Amino acid sequence: MAGKSAESGAKIYAVMNNKGGPGKTSTATNLAVTLSRGGNKVLLVDSDQQANSTEVLANGKKYYSMYGSTICDLYNNPRCDIREVIVPAVAGDVPIPNLDLIPSDPTFEKIIEQTLTRSHREKIMARHLEKIRSEYKYIIFDCAPGLNIATGNAIYIADHVLVPVDGGSFSLSGLEIMLDYMDEISEEDYSRFSVFRNNYNGANKKINAVIEKALTEHPRIAPRLLETKIRTDQAIVQSQVACVPLYYFQKSALSLNDYSKLARELEALTEKEVA
Repeated sequence: MAGKSAESGAKIYAVMNNKGGPGKTSTATNLAVTLSRGGNKVLLVDSDQQANSTEVLANGKKYYSMYGSTICDLYNNPRCDIREVIVPAVAGDVPIPNLDLIPSDPTFEKIIEQTLTRSHREKIMARHLEKIRSEYKYIIFDCAPGLNIATGNAIYIADHVLVPVDGGSFSLSGLEIMLDYMDEISEEDYSRFSVFRNNYNGANKKINAVIEKALTEHPRIAPRLLETKIRTDQAIVQSQVACVPLYYFQKSALSLNDYSKLARELEALTEKEVA
């Protein structure tokens, strides 16, 4: 599988949860900025028809097809030059060093439906990304809620899948459905994933106890539960509304330390997997 060969270039992370609301976009965008601030060349692939990462990293341009090429072009045309789709990421009008973006657009939903009859449809992004994978240290997919062809493409090529879980949208059955889909795409018992608590509020002791019990007693999830927790922070929500990454919205935000910890823990984990 493509995702097993990190030697060919960038490590590829896919941020996904088949439920809406656990913080996939905030995780993907802020993790990407954290890694790029460390001097690493990073590409964020907005693989969600909601185009939320595109809003955050392209100055609010949710309908990006009005301005240029998007991930839709990559799915529509096997001969599309991926370099023509990649754009520099910005925070408002400020360029973000070392960070690039493949934008999405709400029309991506129809494009995904049109790929259902194509052969090898789970390899569409792998074939495009192999042309530029050596030019990046990290490639991060922000995946849509639900399990569609675009999510399958991310699973197929990812070196590691990162699953945020929050108190409001937690569902163990939803995680199990996603694990089954990972197994189906990879044709094995998928193990290159980790789960972490997002939007974590230590004061919610009863909710936290229920979630921790479910996660730590699940035989597949328990060994892959990260120590890092991204704490509840209104600045995260406000930065998403303002369509800029957290670091550029409020450099003093405490949760920036959490994203740095997540990046370090994820790096250490994937180093072990490669070894």
